[in-house]
Amino acid sequence: MSRKKVSGEIQIYSKKARTQIVEIGKNIFSQSGLDRYFNDVVACVDELIKNAVKANYKFVLISNKIFENVVDENPGISESEAWEKVYEIIRNKEEYDRLSANIAETEKISNQVREILNQESIHLRLKNKIFDQKRAYTPEEIEKISGLTDLQKIRKELNGKDIKIIVKFETDDQFIFIEVTNTAPIMAKDLNRIYDKRDEFKIYRDDHREQDFFIKNLDTSDSGFGLGYATIDSFLCNMGLDPYKTIQLLAASDTTVILSFPVEEMRSRV
Repeated sequence: MSRKKVSGEIQIYSKKARTQIVEIGKNIFSQSGLDRYFNDVVACVDELIKNAVKANYKFVLISNKIFENVVDENPGISESEAWEKVYEIIRNKEEYDRLSANIAETEKISNQVREILNQESIHLRLKNKIFDQKRAYTPEEIEKISGLTDLQKIRKELNGKDIKIIVKFETDDQFIFIEVTNTAPIMAKDLNRIYDKRDEFKIYRDDHREQDFFIKNLDTSDSGFGLGYATIDSFLCNMGLDPYKTIQLLAASDTTVILSFPVEEMRSRV
């Protein structure tokens, strides 16, 4: 197979966006003779994108609070100067981690993220209905969407700050790579939670008590950070893959997760 690369940006993870991703991925996995794995692969990509959506919302809320703090501490500072100070803080990982962890707790950021996700769910149900019925929005539906003020506000800010999700598929003769990037940094606390939950899941999995892990972790009070990755690990294990070899998580000025699927190894099990 010749090297092939396809990428796209996601603003709203609607049924239309998911359908496009599924079509691209299905074609690649089919050409590699790995059709039987594709449903589990899509489930992994779903979790990565949903986690990226939550992380981007969380980042905007935290950066806005840092902005408010900068303005309070610097009377008379202009908006552009204040934002420059915010970006300086974000670029300083140690300082950003310290401030963001404190803000996340004191401002109950997870509760705000959950409310935005609830409004997003309402919006997506309408958007997907329009997509299925191939029609325009009614005035009543437009009014309902305009009433989702928290969602509309944060979506506007995401666009203004150029924060987005990028999905890439790449193949060569040995691997299929799927890369999901959200163009915002991840908090050290959330990154550590991901590692901790994955390690905890492995213990349960190795002890053949996988279901007990998910029962124990039904509480998603911290916006579910980490739990989604344990879910991905479960799908990867079911595909006969080692999650620790399959997933690469890169955390810097943005956050990228790369899934690497070994074509020949997986094909040999088909």
